[in-house]
Amino acid sequence: MDIERVNENTIKLFITYRDIEDRGYSREEIWYNRAKGEELFWDMIGEINTEDYFDLDGPIWIHVNASEHGLEVIVTRANINSDGESNSLLSSFEEHRDAAHKNLDDSIFDAFDDDEINHLGLNNIALYKFKDIDEIIPVANRLVSFGVSSSLYKYEKYYYLAVDFSNLEDNHERQNIKSIINEYLGASKMSIYRIQEYGETIMEQDCFETVIQFFS
Repeated sequence: MDIERVNENTIKLFITYRDIEDRGYSREEIWYNRAKGEELFWDMIGEINTEDYFDLDGPIWIHVNASEHGLEVIVTRANINSDGESNSLLSSFEEHRDAAHKNLDDSIFDAFDDDEINHLGLNNIALYKFKDIDEIIPVANRLVSFGVSSSLYKYEKYYYLAVDFSNLEDNHERQNIKSIINEYLGASKMSIYRIQEYGETIMEQDCFETVIQFFS
């Protein structure tokens, strides 16, 4: 996936159809299944460090262009003035979006209602893939003291560790935890929503604590 900063309020993401399929989606799903389209978007957002671009906690607007090779996703943050109204930058974006839609079929993210887009929370769950259960033991030993939420799933022939950073506000500590996990496990492009829907739940919560209890 390629990322480009357009300006201080807009980023552009490009993802190929091959990368989409590697994440566990089909073209038909993302175009005709609203829930899958949403999952793919938050999966893409969760893969980048949005703090390097802008804060996504407020209202955002999304526009998607489809090409022969993949999807171009433009994400624009709405600046809110003191009166609680969007500024002219947002109005310009909406004008651009409306003009573009005259020449496009409905895109996957056009199914989002405006209120839904404004209030959807950023996916703070990182997903890691590994083959043998023994691979998670050293991770659990090193991270159990951090008290971070963790779950374990199995999908097809692989295990998936889900680590929820929602309650961890310290970005340095968050990066430290990710660095430790990356020493042992590889990041997965699959969506946590897809794993929860189609996979088998092994440890719904307290994965690190449970692993230490039974395997250490």
